[in-house]
Amino acid sequence: MVRTGLAVCAWVALSACVAAPVPVGPPPLTTGQALAQLACPHRIAEASAWVNHMPGPGRSPRELHVDVGLVETTDTAVILKSVATTGDTLVLEIRTAPTAPIPGRVTFREPAPAPMYKRVSFFCRGGEIHALDSIEKVY
Repeated sequence: MVRTGLAVCAWVALSACVAAPVPVGPPPLTTGQALAQLACPHRIAEASAWVNHMPGPGRSPRELHVDVGLVETTDTAVILKSVATTGDTLVLEIRTAPTAPIPGRVTFREPAPAPMYKRVSFFCRGGEIHALDSIEKVY
């Protein structure tokens, strides 16, 4: 009887030591963002946005680039400009695709608007999962 009690206590103590899963990517800023991240099959590991001011063959003189690295390097997704885009915020939607040019990465390009966006917001399944509050200028 004592052995059984000790075994149960040892099992309870050891099960409490199991490590919780470590969240990958930036932590959510709001409850809505946390819920959107749970619903989305893709996690953003890193994202950057910049305006290229150097013209080149077949390119406009000012071009906006957005590059996103996904946590899972085998994820196949595409990124689309949303109709929810406003004058200040570029809204991009990440959607699952059967294939991708580069698994684990998604990119977006368009001629730079005037005035330039102040923020890039990434949505998945109806909720914001990530945001960039600055867009760099590259010369």
